[in-house]
Amino acid sequence: MIRSQHRILTTHTGSLPRAALLTELYARRGDGEEVDEMALDAAGKAATRYVVRQQIAAGIDIGNNGEQQREAFFLYVRRRMSGFGGSWNRRTMADIARYPGFRAWAAEQEGIRK
Repeated sequence: MIRSQHRILTTHTGSLPRAALLTELYARRGDGEEVDEMALDAAGKAATRYVVRQQIAAGIDIGNNGEQQREAFFLYVRRRMSGFGGSWNRRTMADIARYPGFRAWAAEQEGIRK
């Protein structure tokens, strides 16, 4: 374990932004398309190497893989466990209904983002 008596060591938790190719592959697989698993593995490893280099360059003391090779948690669970599926109609959240400008922006973002 890395320790220091002279300063607080830095780290981070959670996902770091993924490369466009890796995001696209995960999105396609999430949509049910056939994805070349070797290409996905190669893109994930390349993305992991990149985020580790970025953390080193930023001076992070205790880095991690930034969850590059783990798809979104709900996709991870859905692919590995049964019983998830179907659909639902969820009521619009009050703050979104109250601010139509935000609602339009959010809808636009959802169309852009997979």
